[in-house]
Amino acid sequence: MDITKEILRRATIDGITEYLLYGSAIEAKRTETDYNKKLEESYSKNEDVLREHENKTFSELVDSASEMASDVSEVYTALGLQAGMKIMQELLKDLSR
Repeated sequence: MDITKEILRRATIDGITEYLLYGSAIEAKRTETDYNKKLEESYSKNEDVLREHENKTFSELVDSASEMASDVSEVYTALGLQAGMKIMQELLKDLSR
C-alpha cells in the first residue's frame, strides 16, 4: 500500500478535527457538514432534555450538556481550521507576489 496516498486520503478537515478532539485517527468521511444544522439539532436536543428536567436525573442532564458541548466544540474546531487554512492560503498568495 502506498502510505502517502493513504495519508492524503485521510487528510480532511473532519479528520484533523476528530484527531484533535478525540485523539484518534478516523476514516475520512467526505461529506459536507451543515454546521448550522448540526448546532441547531444539538441545541434542540439539549433543550428538550432540559424541558423535561423534572423527570431526569442529574446525570442525564449532565450527559445531555456534555453531548451538546462536544458537538459545539467539533463544529467550531472545524470552522477554525478552515479559517486558518484560508488565512494561510492568502498569506502564501501575498508572498508569491
